Amino acid sequence: MIVAFVNPESTIHTPDPTAERERTAVGLSMLLQQAELIPVTGMDEAELLSVPAAFTSWQILRHGAVVIGPDGLEDASWRRLTLETQRLRAEGLQLAHQAATHISQLGQLELGITLHEHSSLPLFVSLTHPHGLELALFQAERELREWLDGGPFHADLRVLRQGESLTLLPRELTPESAVNYVLGHLSSEVTLTMGVSAQEGDAAYLALCDYALIPGESQWLSAAQLAEDLE
Repeated sequence: MIVAFVNPESTIHTPDPTAERERTAVGLSMLLQQAELIPVTGMDEAELLSVPAAFTSWQILRHGAVVIGPDGLEDASWRRLTLETQRLRAEGLQLAHQAATHISQLGQLELGITLHEHSSLPLFVSLTHPHGLELALFQAERELREWLDGGPFHADLRVLRQGESLTLLPRELTPESAVNYVLGHLSSEVTLTMGVSAQEGDAAYLALCDYALIPGESQWLSAAQLAEDLE
C-alpha cells in the first residue's frame, strides 16, 4: 500500500486554476490513483470539501492542529495535545490578533484578520487581502515578525506565509508533528510513503516521507534556483 501525504493547495486544488494548472492537477491525481491520500492542510473540514479528491483515511487539518481518524472523528489523543497548547498560547494569540489589526489599520492595508478558534479557545490568526494584494501581505509579514522579535511571544508564536495568506500560530502546532503522529499509526501493510506539497513551509513533513513530490513551478524551487544563480 502507498500512502501520500498531500497538501492540496497549489497541487491538486487551485481556487482560480489556469489551463496549465488544471493539466498538472489532473496528471498528479492520476499519478496518485493507487495511493491512499491523506490531506495535510490549513483548511478545515468544510473547506476541504472543495478539493476534488477522495480523502477516506486520516486527515491533518488546520496546520496540524486537528487530526481526523479513519473513523471520521477527531483523534482524541491529538485533540488533548492541541487543547493543552491552545491554553498555553491563548493570551499570545489574542494579543497577536490585536497587533495584526493595528498594523493593518495604521498601514491602511485593508486586510481581513480573523482569530480562529477550536473548542472555544484561540487557535491561530489569519490575515488575507480581499484582492490578494501581495504588497500588503509582505508589509504585514515584515511588521508582524518585528512585533514578535521584540516581544514576549517570540518563543511561543510563529508567522507562516502560504499562498495568499499569513497565519500566526503556536510554534508547537506544525504539520510535521501531526504527520509523524499519523505515521506511527499506519498499518504494516504500508510499503511506501510520499509527501506532496508546493509550500516551502512543508519541507519538514516532506522529509518524514520516503519520497517527496514538489511542483516544478513552485516558488520554493524558484527561490532555490535564484539563490544558486546568485552564488
